[in-house]
Amino acid sequence: MNRFSLEQMERAISRKPEPAPDFEAMWSTIEEEVGRRRSGQSSTVRRSSVTRKWVPAAASAVVFLAVAVPVFAAINPGWDLWGRPGVNNAIQHGFGEPLDLSARQSGTTMKLHGVVTDGEQMDVLFTMQVPGLPDYDAVDFESVSLSDSKGKDAKPNVLLKRDEEKDTLKGMFELQDELKKSKRSMHLDASNLVFYQYDDLPLEGDIAEGSRLAPSSSSGGFAAVEIQSIVRKNDQLTIRYALTSPLEDPGNLDPHLVITSGSHTYQSVSRAVLPPDGNDLLCQSTFTIPERDWKGAKLHLTYLQEVKRVAGTWAFDFNADGSKASEAIYSKPLPANEEQAANVNLNLKQLVITPLQIRIPYRQDSNDWTEGVRRFTNVSLQLGDQRIEGSDYHTGMYEKVRHREYLDEGYLRFESPTWFKDWSGEPMKLIFSGLEITKRDLSKHWYDLAAPTATEQQVQMDLDGRKVTFTYYLKGSQLIVKSSSEDPTFKGVSQSVIRAGGKEILPDYVPAPPSSGPFTKVETYSNLPEGTALQLNPGVYVLLEPDETVEAAIN
Repeated sequence: MNRFSLEQMERAISRKPEPAPDFEAMWSTIEEEVGRRRSGQSSTVRRSSVTRKWVPAAASAVVFLAVAVPVFAAINPGWDLWGRPGVNNAIQHGFGEPLDLSARQSGTTMKLHGVVTDGEQMDVLFTMQVPGLPDYDAVDFESVSLSDSKGKDAKPNVLLKRDEEKDTLKGMFELQDELKKSKRSMHLDASNLVFYQYDDLPLEGDIAEGSRLAPSSSSGGFAAVEIQSIVRKNDQLTIRYALTSPLEDPGNLDPHLVITSGSHTYQSVSRAVLPPDGNDLLCQSTFTIPERDWKGAKLHLTYLQEVKRVAGTWAFDFNADGSKASEAIYSKPLPANEEQAANVNLNLKQLVITPLQIRIPYRQDSNDWTEGVRRFTNVSLQLGDQRIEGSDYHTGMYEKVRHREYLDEGYLRFESPTWFKDWSGEPMKLIFSGLEITKRDLSKHWYDLAAPTATEQQVQMDLDGRKVTFTYYLKGSQLIVKSSSEDPTFKGVSQSVIRAGGKEILPDYVPAPPSSGPFTKVETYSNLPEGTALQLNPGVYVLLEPDETVEAAIN
């Protein structure tokens, strides 16, 4: 169930769990990236998924679908509240199917204004007139479903935001395009509109690894916060903690830590919900806080609490027509370019323009882990004199060769700020930046370790000109390995490897969110053979080339 208004989405930090390390899945860094792309998230998209069940447009063949009805342009065009100018453009230029339906429950009126589709994504536009609309941090329906005459049922993602008009919410239901080129009878149910505000519970107890802190009150439904680790690097402080709660799904209330020190309040700069630790909710938060303020600081648990509920089910039956699917498409194939493919590690297939978005489908070029896999974290589109930030939407894997290749496909997508009747003469080029290079080469970079003890020892490595320090020591029977670098172009180690008696051993799996780096990696090796000489290899590591950009003309 969704729990976020736009305001909360814009300021919350995304989380994507990192799957367990697995050679056949190309190690944890690659799995982390696949999980991020599958959700449609990139560093250029500022949407939250902190316990939010985001429903991206599902992948399908790139076929344009729009219902061209000029009357639709008469609707109030202010639907670009979510950084989605494509929706606004579609309405202004007469694409989509107009609706004029209303339903009333508990004194609150919901109106459906129209449907916009493009073969990939379907948006249903609506408003809510809510007498006595409260202040809120999050708002959502308890349940929403959209079904068609064939019995197919979908759970749309909900976007809601306060409108300028008094006591009014403006919203969109987002889901995979269900119409394609057909005519469908649709049924929509939206039940129980709930508003939330953040509440705050001070935590009592010593702040230290292994400590169990109790909320000052049990009214929020949270029993305890157990601190698993506290890691500091300069002014960056990362706390990993397990949250105990009898609630069925406590993550829906977006619980997270806040630090207070004197008169200062420190919100997390990034936070994540990790794969669960038993029945507890496993979380991680990173703060920027000076060490002087950390001494004597207090931890608080912040969570969403219901402040208003509008009960009832708003139900609608309507017909939608996707038969005019080809009227507003512009597409052209992009010729093969080996040099370009090598530079960006993508084979760009086609330029496709719909009323909602500009898309460039691609297939990954290659994965040579020894030489380094290139991936640009930012992509923008130069459209005439306008620069549009975009995102990379991963749709699946088309080739997977064990220990060698893990190739995926998807499309780059952009929200067009304008609409042209004839796109053929509009100059366009892609601009890639923020290069990351992922490497793994077990043919070199093996370093002998002195016999581990409880006292810290270090190994210095030179990885592609970056100086990296590995600190290792025994904690009981476990070997702890920490890797860090002061070089800002070294993002970090994802998964190291130890060789013992000729056998290569991976560290214990510990879930971790994607990091923008640079960061300190802490790994644990259990059950290493005693009395055996050990060698350490950095395994998977990531280099940054922040100044490198690549341009690709596409029109």
